[in-house]
Amino acid sequence: MCVVLFICSQSFNPALSHSVNAASNNAESSTDEPIKVGYEILETVQRNVTPFTQGLEIYDDHLYESSGIYGESTLRIYDPYTGEVIVSQELPEHVFGEGLTIHDSRIYILTWKAEQVYIHDTDLKPVDTATIEGEGWGICSTGNELVTSNGTSTLSFRNPSNLQVNDTLDVKLSGEPLDRLNELECVGSQIYANRWHDDRIFRIDSESGAVEAVLDLEELVEGYAPGEEESVLNGIAHIPETNDFWVTGKNWPTLHLIRLNETTQANDVEAVIETFEAQYAIFGLVLFAILGPLAGSALRANSEPKGIQAPSPNDLQEEA
Repeated sequence: MCVVLFICSQSFNPALSHSVNAASNNAESSTDEPIKVGYEILETVQRNVTPFTQGLEIYDDHLYESSGIYGESTLRIYDPYTGEVIVSQELPEHVFGEGLTIHDSRIYILTWKAEQVYIHDTDLKPVDTATIEGEGWGICSTGNELVTSNGTSTLSFRNPSNLQVNDTLDVKLSGEPLDRLNELECVGSQIYANRWHDDRIFRIDSESGAVEAVLDLEELVEGYAPGEEESVLNGIAHIPETNDFWVTGKNWPTLHLIRLNETTQANDVEAVIETFEAQYAIFGLVLFAILGPLAGSALRANSEPKGIQAPSPNDLQEEA
């Protein structure tokens, strides 16, 4: 009977481990709902300036930053572990500095509305200028192309030699356009993005445009952001070959080294629980279907005479 029960249970519903794996695989193949990503703070570093941070990037173990505001837009190089400014370079007063990235030992700095891109060497010395059409917000390098944002839900992939657009990518969160994309950080086939006035960082698939993961930094913002309305989260710098990032915000006096920790999507957990309950419901039905008739037979057998019975004395008298 045990063998029959085992075979039936395996036939009518898969093993629990298979159900968990199936739910996990379905979640990974779906782009409708992003996973949630946790984090831990490894370092918090004070700095003696509070710039309107626009771009942030790690290069040669130093932290490069661009900042905005007309008349105050500046480039800086920090020692990230002390917060000390090693060197700084002001941008022209008539431009509002925006995002920054480093590609082929050149720094590309966007401007907000001037349609100018300033190109400097890694010592912050000016090298060249270029133009792009429209607003500039964030920029990062894939190693082959430059990716820029302009405050909409569309990212542009550009040729580094002339900044011409090779392709565009529409970014969507749960199937809906995700606008106000700001500072960008390219990491392999993924793009991490700040969003203007949002406490979250979004991880975007650079092929599909779907948001794969969301990192909610609300607690970090509440703990360290100044009280000004515009002091929002902005600035993402990935440390190569790690899962660590430097992050900060506009007007923040601190830099934060965080480590990302993948966490299970809520929908995945629900799917596993439902599969678990369904499995045991089916198992119970199979068990009832098999044991029910057996139990009924046993009860009937106990209520009937067993074997050949000797006649009672009364029966013998009646027959006589």
